[in-house]
Amino acid sequence: MWQKVSRRTRAGVALVGAVTLLACSDLLEVPFPGRIPTDQLTSPSLAPVLVGSVIGDFECAYSNYTGGAAVHSDEYESANGNIPLTLWGERGISNTEDDYVLGGCETTSSFGLNLTLYTARLQSETIFNQLDAWTDEQVSAIDPKLRTNYKATVRAYGAYAYTLMGETFCKVAFDRGPELEPTVALDSAEIKFQEAITLAQSTGNTDILQMATLGLARVKLDLKKWSEAAALAATFTDPTYVKLATRGANDTRRYNKLFYYASELGAFTVATAYRDMAAADPRVKVADAGRGAFLQNVELWVTTKYTGRESPIRLASYAEARLIQAEALAQQGQVAASMAIINADRAAAGLGPLNPATQAEAVAAVIAERRAVLSFEGGHRLNDLLRTHTPWKVGANVFTGRIYGQTTCWPFPVKESAGA
Repeated sequence: MWQKVSRRTRAGVALVGAVTLLACSDLLEVPFPGRIPTDQLTSPSLAPVLVGSVIGDFECAYSNYTGGAAVHSDEYESANGNIPLTLWGERGISNTEDDYVLGGCETTSSFGLNLTLYTARLQSETIFNQLDAWTDEQVSAIDPKLRTNYKATVRAYGAYAYTLMGETFCKVAFDRGPELEPTVALDSAEIKFQEAITLAQSTGNTDILQMATLGLARVKLDLKKWSEAAALAATFTDPTYVKLATRGANDTRRYNKLFYYASELGAFTVATAYRDMAAADPRVKVADAGRGAFLQNVELWVTTKYTGRESPIRLASYAEARLIQAEALAQQGQVAASMAIINADRAAAGLGPLNPATQAEAVAAVIAERRAVLSFEGGHRLNDLLRTHTPWKVGANVFTGRIYGQTTCWPFPVKESAGA
């Protein structure tokens, strides 16, 4: 139900805004070419631009997703009286809310999730098929590996789009097909991450190989394939490893949405529980902004993970790999091994050890560590709330007095989002 325009037309439209988003590596850096007629999109000379559009569309969606998931989960509270912003922070998003269903990346559409993620997914499929149809020589007569590198990149970013939908969407649908369980998206992500890994290995593309490997470990954890998740996560041994989704301050499409709406405009304030956590745990990056929120009678607390509209957002990291490994081990009853990882990382942060008495306590301890270390990024907390069946807060927002809604997973829209 999601494709109302042709794939080629959708790719052309996406290129208008996406090519300015390239900031990944020399391999993919290209100048802004302006609007490209759709009849030129079959030219192999445009391969770098097309790949850049996939990255740009995903990073747009990821920024929206990170912001929307953070304020929807228990990390923030609404501190504004505007619609639809209040709906995002008080679990009021419905399957008819235009901002959720049709919202894009511009700041006037706050955290549009549905259209942006489906666009990222569609772009990745369309461009991969186009790359697959060309030959190595058509893409580059100088570098025979370039086309394969492009294919690995497109597959990896597309797999992340599937992952986010599979983790937190109530239902999914692809290519005008029927409503499906979100595990179908996770199954697709698993296949595509593995394909990206194989492609990246064949060319020695370490960047995409690591990105896809950790993405695959994340999906294995979601699918409860504990031993496979642990093995993949264990391959990360460099504490400095991080993969970022870039942001920018000069184009509204490029804004870090969470910073813009929560920290800059003050529409949301960090929940009290996270303020308390930050007082005891330096890994929870929270501070008093020293001013009122959008509602002036509400004190504004912000995350210091993001300091400007241009602040990048972690997509994958060594810290996440450690937490995946620790949870996967705990889920298999290997409590001592799991806590060895957790306590080593806690010691590095100046925190005391945890000593759970049972397997259930060990799993809970890892989830609590994820809550601290991965706070305000990547929708991790929302995913954890859903997959662990953690009870949601009930009653009323203490700052506005409004009653929380019933939305937990992201609802399946009842209206079409053109081109998604």
